[in-house]
Amino acid sequence: MKSWAYTEDGYLVAGITENGLPYFEKKLLGWNDHKDPSNKEDLVVISAVIYDDGTQMVLKNRYASEEAFANPLIRKKGEEMEQVVLKEVKLWLNGAD
Repeated sequence: MKSWAYTEDGYLVAGITENGLPYFEKKLLGWNDHKDPSNKEDLVVISAVIYDDGTQMVLKNRYASEEAFANPLIRKKGEEMEQVVLKEVKLWLNGAD
């Protein structure tokens, strides 16, 4: 089973989709060589798209592989990132920066 020695939360990205809908996205990156993190790969992508002026939201958790999904540490970090995205959506819906 593949594992990752290092992980890093990516930045929270907010924007507007091609259809004019607000979205939020956050990634968890992983790599194995501490001296050369150029081989970083997306392990988890959490995204939220807001519909109908905030009355509906679609939240997606995408894991890059079965190994990433099966890894308890990666899953825990993915769940933590999901809470960060949900908090940002809530702040956005309530009009806070």
